[in-house]
Amino acid sequence: MKHPHGLAYLRVFEAVARVGSVRAAAIELNITPGAVSQQVRNLQDTLGVALFVRDGRRLRLTEAGKALQNSAAIAFSEIDTCVDKIAGPVPSTGPRSVTIAVPPALAVSWFTTQMFDFAEVAGLTSFRMIPAVDFSQIDWRSTDIAIVYGSPPWKGFSWSLMANVVLRPVCSPRLLNASPSLKSPRDVTEHWLLHEDDGSEWLRWLTAASVSQVALRNAHFGTLMMAITAALEGRGLALVSDFLASEYLRSGRLVRPFETAIEASRSYFCVCADSRATDPQIMRMTEWIIDRSRLPQRI
Repeated sequence: MKHPHGLAYLRVFEAVARVGSVRAAAIELNITPGAVSQQVRNLQDTLGVALFVRDGRRLRLTEAGKALQNSAAIAFSEIDTCVDKIAGPVPSTGPRSVTIAVPPALAVSWFTTQMFDFAEVAGLTSFRMIPAVDFSQIDWRSTDIAIVYGSPPWKGFSWSLMANVVLRPVCSPRLLNASPSLKSPRDVTEHWLLHEDDGSEWLRWLTAASVSQVALRNAHFGTLMMAITAALEGRGLALVSDFLASEYLRSGRLVRPFETAIEASRSYFCVCADSRATDPQIMRMTEWIIDRSRLPQRI
């Protein structure tokens, strides 16, 4: 292929073919997803054939793509081996670390295990995860990046939307047939409603479910994780997003008694100081978190 950028295009193609995702390839190559997509398009235009077809959220290789991937993988392996021999051992640059602030409920239900995957991808030798329920609790003197459940703007900071949040009731399976049983939405008012706000979200849910009765018992908690814990113990019903509840629902520890949903008043954002917004590691981590957060939740 006689083209001044042919080798660069092939390197990008090989990464996308191997990981099956433009975003994941961009994180590995430390370039933007837009740049990855453009270089793949340029390669396909140069060759005059399609190398990928869309398969849900992933890219699947065509027959031509499979043939090129096989050759490219062999070629780059040989090049990398040769370069390693010529260059000799790479001197250690010392530990690579990152500190991230995360809401406790998100950390427990999802992000803690995900962080180990990012450490492998980014080559981190250590990381520090600290709890922060909202933006005001974050100590930015020691925090590189934060996941914030809130509503921007935040002066002096940059943010990227992770995911909008949709809330539905969850409870322990044993509460379904408790007395009174949960046969219709109005039955929730006979049980403890578990809140992590002033009660506004449950009020909006009751309105959406056409329930006019007022809840008889209300428990207010300082964090969502406290409310989820009470729900797991069969003490009442909490409003929780699929994003946070997916593992509990999949394991059967929580169930959804009703499908009525409301949009939360806040969303999840990746946030960093403006001065760090173009830092390659911060950009890479932000892209990775957003990519993982938008994958379908297993339920």
